Amino acid sequence: MMISRRSLVSLIALSILALSLPALSLGLTAKEILEEAAKQGLGESFRIALTVKTLKGNKVISNKSLWFMGRVDKKLSSFFVEFDQPADTKGLRFLVLVPEAKPPQAYMYLPATKRTLPMATDDPSVDIGGTGLTMGDIQVFVPKGNEKVEMVKEEKLNGHECYVVKVTLPDVKGERLIWISKNSLVMMKSQNMGPDGKVERSLRVTELFKTTEGKEFPREEEILIPGRDIKILVRQENAVFGVEIPDELLEADKFGTFKWKM
Repeated sequence: MMISRRSLVSLIALSILALSLPALSLGLTAKEILEEAAKQGLGESFRIALTVKTLKGNKVISNKSLWFMGRVDKKLSSFFVEFDQPADTKGLRFLVLVPEAKPPQAYMYLPATKRTLPMATDDPSVDIGGTGLTMGDIQVFVPKGNEKVEMVKEEKLNGHECYVVKVTLPDVKGERLIWISKNSLVMMKSQNMGPDGKVERSLRVTELFKTTEGKEFPREEEILIPGRDIKILVRQENAVFGVEIPDELLEADKFGTFKWKM
């Protein structure tokens, strides 16, 4: 099945949160909502073609095409990214490994030097391939073990009835709000708030499409980082779910040089 689903950020973020956070009690819990949304968007494996356009103010500073693949599992979720265009980033690869109850690991392969380098997963400012996306974006929902998760309300957003889930982050004295469509279980919007209550990062779906079965999925999403005057547009060109992902693409010592394209 070829469909366009969700961005690099929301795919990883939502799946990690759903697999890792403790369940709440009473009725439909926040974890259950997120878990179902992750299943809807990811499945167990996927391969997605994305375009990522980054603007600072009104100026386009980056316009890139990339492949995003992964396997989602409770004990170990693995995510592979390869840049396809433009020529100056072609072949640049990233690997993120998220084991259960352990710190994530990240690696970058530089085709010019044919070297694989470890990346800091605790530095949220590390840029991913000049896109404006950061390690903080990729790990946005990696749990620290002390978050408080709750469904705070139900609210209409752009004509969609949504669950609103709040994740409180004691370590940084901030919180995150997530809007998930009740009908399609699509993550429609998210906001990161700092300790002062100001929005530090937001994501919203700007375009949806319907399958022949009438199901809705995101085609394009917009990420805003107000403090840096950055806007990132992530568009899903196509995707395959339930596809076989070669083991070599998800192993730190092999992902950089393994030839997966025919």
